[in-house]
Amino acid sequence: MKILQVVGYKNSGKTTLISRWTELLSECNKQVAVIKHHGHGGALEQPNVETDSMRYMQAGSTSSIVFDDQLIQLHMKQHPPSLTMAIEMAKLAAPEIILIEGVKQAHYPKVVLLRSAEDWKSLRSLENIVAVIIDEAVDDPEDIYDELGIHNEYEPCHDNSSGCPIIGLKRDDREKINEFLLHWLSK
Repeated sequence: MKILQVVGYKNSGKTTLISRWTELLSECNKQVAVIKHHGHGGALEQPNVETDSMRYMQAGSTSSIVFDDQLIQLHMKQHPPSLTMAIEMAKLAAPEIILIEGVKQAHYPKVVLLRSAEDWKSLRSLENIVAVIIDEAVDDPEDIYDELGIHNEYEPCHDNSSGCPIIGLKRDDREKINEFLLHWLSK
C-alpha cells in the first residue's frame, strides 16, 4: 500500500485532481482510499441531528457506526484528531493507495499544486515533495521550473531527499500528470 499527499492552497485544484486520479485508478482496477483534511475552520457538516447515528453522538457516544449491504458510515470523536488514526481506518478497506488531501506538514510523499510563484515561496520547505504541478495561469512556468530546479522530463524517483529531482508538471497536461501517478505507483 502506498500513500500520496496532494497539497496546495485553497482553490488550487486538490479535490479536482484527487477525484480524477481516483477515477483513473478505479478504471485500472486499483483500490483507492481518500482522506481529506478539513482545514477551512469550523466544524464539519454533520448529518441531520434526527438520524439515529447523530442521536447516539449527542447522547455521548464516542463513535457511531451505521452500515448496510454496501456502505459503512462512521462518526467518531477524537481529541486531538489524528491523521495516523484516519490512515489506520482507511486501511480497513484494503486500498492499494491512500490519497490524502492536505495536511501539508505530514511526512508522506507529496504532490504540490501551485497557483503562483508566490505559493512556492511558502510551500518549498515541505518535506518529501515528489512533484509540483503548476497552474497554466502562471506566467512563464519554464522560468519557475528553472528557478526551482524542477525537471520537466519525468525521471523515476520517489524520494527527493536522496538527491532525486522533483518532477515538474503543467496543470493542463492531464496525460503527463496521470502518467506520473501510474509510474509512481508502479515503483
